[in-house]
Amino acid sequence: MRCLIASFVLAVIPFPVTISAAPLQDQKGLQSMIDQAKPGETVTIPQGAYEGPIRIAKPLILRGEGNVVINSTGQEAVLTIESDQATVRDLRIIDKRINEPDASVVVRGSNNLLEKITIETMGTGVQLIQAHHNTLREMVIVGGVNEPETDTDTEIDHSKHKFLAPVNTGPEPKKGNGIHLDRANSNWIEANRIENMFDGIYVENSNANHMTQNYVEKSRYGYHFMGTSDSALLGNTGSANVTGAMLMETTRADVRENQFIKQRENPNSQGILLFDVTASTIQNNLIEGNRVGLFMEKSTQNVVSGNRLEKNFIGMQLKGAEQNQVTANQFIANVIQGQAQTSAANRLEGNYWDTMQGIDLDGDQHSDLPYEMNPFFLALTGAVPPYQLFFQSPGFVFLEGLFTASAATSIRDERPLMAPVHAVMSSADNGQPTERLTVMGISAALLALTILLIYLGVRQK
Repeated sequence: MRCLIASFVLAVIPFPVTISAAPLQDQKGLQSMIDQAKPGETVTIPQGAYEGPIRIAKPLILRGEGNVVINSTGQEAVLTIESDQATVRDLRIIDKRINEPDASVVVRGSNNLLEKITIETMGTGVQLIQAHHNTLREMVIVGGVNEPETDTDTEIDHSKHKFLAPVNTGPEPKKGNGIHLDRANSNWIEANRIENMFDGIYVENSNANHMTQNYVEKSRYGYHFMGTSDSALLGNTGSANVTGAMLMETTRADVRENQFIKQRENPNSQGILLFDVTASTIQNNLIEGNRVGLFMEKSTQNVVSGNRLEKNFIGMQLKGAEQNQVTANQFIANVIQGQAQTSAANRLEGNYWDTMQGIDLDGDQHSDLPYEMNPFFLALTGAVPPYQLFFQSPGFVFLEGLFTASAATSIRDERPLMAPVHAVMSSADNGQPTERLTVMGISAALLALTILLIYLGVRQK
């Protein structure tokens, strides 16, 4: 009786099934294997090179075993997902199509996972079209196509890929975006590496998306948000792009703990560019070695706090920006700390400027003298750009001294910090700043020494 019950249970309860087959070197065989799988099953692709396109229209797991390469054929996307709750991992996609509208991978479903997929493309890497709650993780997307490897005996290395532009005798290829979100909400883009694309990650008319721990280099905009709300850019890196992060017509964005480094090869390069951005937070980012560290234009009610702007040509530039809070940032070793044009009613307070000469009489770690930057250089070079050659020349310094800034064109910190943020934090239990105690100790010692010298001089007489 127990045997009969066990047999019945095994027959009724479904278990995940793995489908595998001998290497199939054509698209029809691979697509047939996917079509024959039941929802929830795992389809394992044996090591080898295959021809696309392939399409997934049901929830299943598609994974490569070893070095699995899928090449483009025809004009369709190499991989299309038109299902919810599908998983695709451990594949290499080589897409040689030129200037086709569809990306190498197109997702039109929700709650899908794409993981450890390498894409070498002449266009866009991945498109999410009205696709929500998807996760793209640990992918490598490179603009251009590598020649297929003849050795398929090794595992895919997703961390090392060399860009090789193919010989092209047809139309000139136009770069696409690495990852393109179109009307796609609440997706997670995590730990991906993108190189040599138009925009690394482009988000348009899409809300509540999270970008974390990604790395984008050698592209136009590393991270580009257009018409979005409630997006998060957390812990990412942008290096050697034209602009590290560009936010336009965006509200309630959270940009924290990113690194934007060496965006400087283009005359219009910036670490972070905000245009028509409202109610957003730019906090605790490292903005280093860019032509302009932070540029804000026509942006209001944003909080810029705790950022380190270092070794930029211009640390911060404001243009038509109003009612923003700029506090507790550090401006270090910038050629020009900051500039402003027609930017009024911004609250600048408690920042550290390494070029400031301040005085702290009450020991609160803030200078009793404000720090103000003169916009004369920006105004003059904006009208006559060749005048940039005379930067910091004696004549410019003299003219700058005669130029009086108005409240709408100046950057003025009413209570600048006397030392970098990490140097003024208290280490004592009573909350007294360490630096203040040090200054008081030195002052007391100097006073005692002065009294002693006077006393000895009197005695000698």
